[in-house]
Amino acid sequence: MDRRLKTYLRTFRRRWGLSQTELAFLIGIKSNTLVSRFEEFKRTPNLSVAFACEIIFDTSPLELFPGLFDDVQDAVYLRANELYEELQGSSSKATRAKLDFLEGVLSRSERRTDKHV
Repeated sequence: MDRRLKTYLRTFRRRWGLSQTELAFLIGIKSNTLVSRFEEFKRTPNLSVAFACEIIFDTSPLELFPGLFDDVQDAVYLRANELYEELQGSSSKATRAKLDFLEGVLSRSERRTDKHV
């Protein structure tokens, strides 16, 4: 079972002794309430917040927000599989190229699953 937190933002903020208000200021948001929501994974940080956190803590968004990455990755693989199934049966060259591409995407999904077993 994966025991990673959904977000390590609170961990990094506390490591450097920053208050939620101070981190909100550094990120460029008006309210420390948003920082609290990001820390509790009640709100998803947008791309600019994720990049700001990377700059502030010198840590990738993937390391700061692993739960968000996992959620996005699962959703993408699910949609890739759905599109792959939808495209089956077409013999056009363009569709074959898409299917080949999607097979590569889905093979990454299988490798990821193998790592977690």
